[in-house]
Amino acid sequence: MQKKVSKFLIFLIFIIFIFLFITSPAGKTLSGDTGNPENNINNNTGEDYTEINNFYTCEITGIIDPPVSNYVSKCLKKSLDSGYGLIILMDTPGGLETSMREIITEILNTEIPVIVFVHPGGARAASAGTFITLAADIAVMAPLTTIGAAHPVNLGGDQQISEDTLEKVTNDSVSYIKNLAASRGRNAEWAEEAVRNSDSVTSAEALELGVVDLMALDTEDLLQKIDGRVIDKSGVTFILKSKNITAEKIEINFITRFLHIIVNPNIAYVLFILGIFGIIYEFSNPGLGISGALGVLFIILGLYAFSILPINYAGLALIILAIILFILDVVFGLGGILSIAGVASLFIGSFLLINTSAPYLKIARSLIISASVVVSGFIIIVIRAVYRVHRSKPVTGMEGIIEETAVVIRELNPEGLVRVSGEIWKAVSADGKKIIKGKKVKIISLDSLTLMVKLLNNRNKKGG
Repeated sequence: MQKKVSKFLIFLIFIIFIFLFITSPAGKTLSGDTGNPENNINNNTGEDYTEINNFYTCEITGIIDPPVSNYVSKCLKKSLDSGYGLIILMDTPGGLETSMREIITEILNTEIPVIVFVHPGGARAASAGTFITLAADIAVMAPLTTIGAAHPVNLGGDQQISEDTLEKVTNDSVSYIKNLAASRGRNAEWAEEAVRNSDSVTSAEALELGVVDLMALDTEDLLQKIDGRVIDKSGVTFILKSKNITAEKIEINFITRFLHIIVNPNIAYVLFILGIFGIIYEFSNPGLGISGALGVLFIILGLYAFSILPINYAGLALIILAIILFILDVVFGLGGILSIAGVASLFIGSFLLINTSAPYLKIARSLIISASVVVSGFIIIVIRAVYRVHRSKPVTGMEGIIEETAVVIRELNPEGLVRVSGEIWKAVSADGKKIIKGKKVKIISLDSLTLMVKLLNNRNKKGG
């Protein structure tokens, strides 16, 4: 029992330590590839412009989060070092405001032309994607794409806010997006509507309203259409020479892609649930520790994602409490009393966990209900198994032979020898009577290495 309790405390301390690490600035640093190739900017000293004749592309797909922000930053740096223009292919429902602002700040202050292309057909630049598109030096949309719905409620905030605070946040967002649109010569009035009233338009409507600069079928079509365009940025005039060239793609590295995937709230929640399974199984069936190690790993990954997402810490505390209750129930064999409270804590904490109105940042209700049912079933199976072990009599060792049947191999008078489970034991007749060889006896107690036995009653074997 002490060994199980010690293991529990080690797991708990390890989880707390890792959680503190991943929520620190050092824990959130993301790795990425950087490069410093030869500068390809063609500076024409006879004319006051800089020629851009090569382009990189990078992709923003899904929720805009810190891994995506880090990836875009790496792409911008590589493009600047190489003297390439950058085309950002985007399809996003929105994302975290902090990550959005980081990307926009980088776009505005990086001394290269940046083109945002909402692509492919069916893609969208919603919420945070609208801000990023309007911040681009050239904004482009593919046919059958949409842009808009940029109300602050759709920007993954850190907490639920009051009406007064929401109005202030909305006014701040309106000022921000109007500045972005006006600085690029785009429709600031529509930009305000996109924030205040969540207005959304198609690519054709966006072009007509002056929200974007042009439409293109694909990257090759885009490069043909922007050829010869002049961009003034950061005191430098750029002229784009993009005709008949092919853009090079900057691939997202494995670590950043993996972190971007697990930041999805549904995936983060599944990882957390898998972690619960692993730890419960480890405490119910101690072995090599593989299931426990995997459980801790999954919980750490879940905590990393939750540290990025706008979470309610009361909800997270309830889920952690549920884990502790499950473990205590298994360790002390309480028969499911604590696990009932644990399931309730898990269920309530899961609904409270994500604290935002943005639908793409919420955990699906069906997933929460399914997970609670599966966890409950798993706990019932594990608790019943552990409870049976605690309640059953020993089946090995010296205590395990009590109540077993033995055969006399040397007459008991009152001492002799018996065979039980293939082993020969010294035995004594408990009532002092003589028991002849070959008779069956029942073991009633153990005194050191001597068995106390009595003649087995065979009356029930007679008759029908």
